[in-house]
Amino acid sequence: MPGTKKDRKIWIDDWRHDSLRWMGIGIEFCAVAGGAAWLGNWLDKLSDTSPGFMIMGFFAGFGYMLYTMIKRAGGIKFK
Repeated sequence: MPGTKKDRKIWIDDWRHDSLRWMGIGIEFCAVAGGAAWLGNWLDKLSDTSPGFMIMGFFAGFGYMLYTMIKRAGGIKFK
């Protein structure tokens, strides 16, 4: 952490900005995975195949958001 008051304020503002950004991504992650699971549950009720579509929907939403998080974080760097 920087020493002067001005440097400390800039550091805290940067930390707060990054924290809120990742918190928003976490909320989006839960909403997408939960929404996909809900959609899968709805499809299960229509076709009477419980819990197949719900599990597939959850993992599809989870995988999509995991890909999105890695992409937003800067991706995976290969040599």
